[in-house]
Amino acid sequence: MLAFTPFILGMSAYGIGAVFFGWGVCVALSSVFAAPPLQRRIGSVNVLHLALALLAVFQIGIALSGHAGIIVFTILSGIPIGLNNTVFTESAMEVSDAPRPVASAGYNFVRWMGGALAPFVATKLGEEVGVAVPYVLGALCCAVGMIILYARRHHLRSLSRVDADHVVHDTAQAAATM
Repeated sequence: MLAFTPFILGMSAYGIGAVFFGWGVCVALSSVFAAPPLQRRIGSVNVLHLALALLAVFQIGIALSGHAGIIVFTILSGIPIGLNNTVFTESAMEVSDAPRPVASAGYNFVRWMGGALAPFVATKLGEEVGVAVPYVLGALCCAVGMIILYARRHHLRSLSRVDADHVVHDTAQAAATM
């Protein structure tokens, strides 16, 4: 989203800033206010699947839309990205056998390596193959991520304990406020 979308928006710096301000608000609000309740309600793994599916749909929306659609889908893509930020981070820490600092370092290395490569790869694909290609490839990567989550679900069993801990914590907080 951040690597290539500003180039296809054809807007001033203020216009692009407004679009990505809306995107950032969606990231922040969904990270803080949507991800935790969704984790409690449907479980971490299901939130990951939901977020990846939404992100794939929004990227296809960008690939197939005109200017107004690109703006709307870009802003809305902040919602699944915010969900992913919260749930993937917690999940990576929980399922790793490594000490938390090592797990965090490994997770952040992978995340930021993707962030470093994305501008180059997305721009090359967009310029040389077509402007929709980076988004279609992003949607395919989301689909592959969902397949990997499903195929490796036995490694994610410990997340059900985390989800149960969230429910217990919320129940205790609710009881304490009564």
